[in-house]
Amino acid sequence: MVIKIKDIFCGQKQDMDNGKKQYQSSYKKVDLKKQNYYIDELGFKDDTQSDKEHHGGIDKAVCVYPLESYEFFKKKYNFDLEICSFGENLSIEEFSDADICLGDVFRCGEVLFEVSQPRQPCWKISSIVGIKSLTSLVVKDFKTGFYLRVIQKGFIKKGDSLILEQRKHAKLTIEFINKCAFNAKDNQENIKEILESKSLALAYRTSLLKRYKNKESGLQEWQKDNY
Repeated sequence: MVIKIKDIFCGQKQDMDNGKKQYQSSYKKVDLKKQNYYIDELGFKDDTQSDKEHHGGIDKAVCVYPLESYEFFKKKYNFDLEICSFGENLSIEEFSDADICLGDVFRCGEVLFEVSQPRQPCWKISSIVGIKSLTSLVVKDFKTGFYLRVIQKGFIKKGDSLILEQRKHAKLTIEFINKCAFNAKDNQENIKEILESKSLALAYRTSLLKRYKNKESGLQEWQKDNY
């Protein structure tokens, strides 16, 4: 499997105001037009995270979002979303969340990545993009994107691809995990299997375990666009 990276984006902290709430975020990322980017265990050196309690860190070093999901939202909801509307670092072509599995190891330039978890969208997507329902639709339609941890740091360059080197859990696609997490009540055995993976990010494991134990279904409170 060779996944072409269409674009690379990095962001800096900004003051945000949606008319109801003020906060800081590094969500709005841009193409720096560089040829080479250095990545360490915390992600792109040119990128920042404003809310380090919920974003970034070793297990969420790099955020990836498929272009196919942009096409999905255009076709289903007629949303004309600008590129990088989801605050991703890497925009990938031709592959979706249904093609990427937990624990997948990818080589990209000098860097070695491992898929650590699905993204857990919060209200900031709707707030920043300006579509009230967008966060909830991303969750309900299982179009979250995913995170990579960095196993080996180094440089990547524009035009590099993600080359699959190892697949550990062919069943545990990002889409499958999202479906199970959304309806933990009816996916108890599936979630037990997901939780057994050593590749699963710690924070996501804690969140999923809570949903599993409580047999929760539907949106989580911070995904309900209550901004």
